[in-house]
Amino acid sequence: MTQFYRIARRAPSIVFVFLERPAMLTASKSLYPRGYRVGRSFLLRSSVTSPNSKTTSYLTNLTSLRGVAALLTVIFHVDLMLGDSAGGLLRITHSGIINRLYLMVDFFFILSGFIMVHVYGTGFSRGVTGSTFKRFTLARFARVYPLHFATLLYAIVLFAVAAILGLPTLPVMQIENSGYSIVTNLLLLQSMNLHHWFTWVHASWSISTEWWMYMLFPFLVVPFSQLSGRGRAVVAALAFAGYVGIMYFVIPIVSVPASMPFLKVNPADLSINVAYQYGILRCFCGFVLGMAVYGAYARQWGRTWLANGYTLLGLVGCEALCLHLSAPDAITVMCDPLILLSAAYGSPRANTVLGSRIMRTIGDWSFSIYLTHQPLLFTYYEVQAWLARGQPVVVSSAPPTGMLYGWGVAAVVIGAALVVSAGSYHLVEVPARRRINQWAGSAA
Repeated sequence: MTQFYRIARRAPSIVFVFLERPAMLTASKSLYPRGYRVGRSFLLRSSVTSPNSKTTSYLTNLTSLRGVAALLTVIFHVDLMLGDSAGGLLRITHSGIINRLYLMVDFFFILSGFIMVHVYGTGFSRGVTGSTFKRFTLARFARVYPLHFATLLYAIVLFAVAAILGLPTLPVMQIENSGYSIVTNLLLLQSMNLHHWFTWVHASWSISTEWWMYMLFPFLVVPFSQLSGRGRAVVAALAFAGYVGIMYFVIPIVSVPASMPFLKVNPADLSINVAYQYGILRCFCGFVLGMAVYGAYARQWGRTWLANGYTLLGLVGCEALCLHLSAPDAITVMCDPLILLSAAYGSPRANTVLGSRIMRTIGDWSFSIYLTHQPLLFTYYEVQAWLARGQPVVVSSAPPTGMLYGWGVAAVVIGAALVVSAGSYHLVEVPARRRINQWAGSAA
């Protein structure tokens, strides 16, 4: 049990935003600009074309990137579960690359802002009307809420059954779980400075921040469309300044439960890892940065050197190096806009890998992978506690095989997460999204 206490202070949150299969985004055809194509392979017809060509630009690689990030999140949480005494997956003293994977959330906040403009920008280019805002809100609700509700309900039932069986509680998992936090989760307010720690499905804090950015997004489209290239550069610079502000001024004031002061993030780590408190600031910086990056994409900025598989590989390597060295988070995040642009432009080599069927399928399941794998780990803990029949539970001990054992555990967890997420995707996500959108269409 103490294993969770020792590891929780390392990185108290990891989450990222999930973009959607465009086919499931549609709320109404009138909300989309003419010329968009919606399909299984996440092929969106862009409203921009190369200035020297009439060839339509397609975004074929972004769904696969989110799938990769989802799997990295699973690896991150397995590493936390194993802890340092078991060697984890990679000791922090050897490399910070796994310990800093919470920065995946920032890549996906940026990606979310980018995709929102790409998909919905033209629909709001003349302003916001009641009907377009309603259709947009229902489309976003249909995308994120059903699985959020399902995993929240599962966590509530899981911990209630554990309590009935008299199983020991683990404060780092459950200290903020209450009737009050059920209400804040239902209202998507769990990351709005109403708690001192994560609640229920911890990772769902990003659903909260992302939802409120969705509500703000339609009103940002017109001001952004009026910005010049220099204006968008200024917005990007201010977003990075916001990250710096989080590192130096917000991290020190984030509170943790009084009984667990060791959970507090060390300001010396120069981290931007805020979530249940001030997470909306982190989301805002990434989201508006993504909107600004889309302006660069629309102008085909840097395409001659970014549309290259080796460039994309080099940029990913640069971010990996920053993670390995535990560089200040605001520096590491600087790689993200370039990675996003390189993947969006695409290249023969990158398209071959990222456009493969297995990569796109994992991308389709990524939201389910992210929201279901943590309840899966909670279930593992409770099963261990039940098997121990009330005896003190040690989630993991140092096995003689060290990291080899850890990576074996990671492989098993990833496999289980893929199976569960495939089921939740086909049985919860898609059917619920379809029914809500059908209801919205009939109500209109």
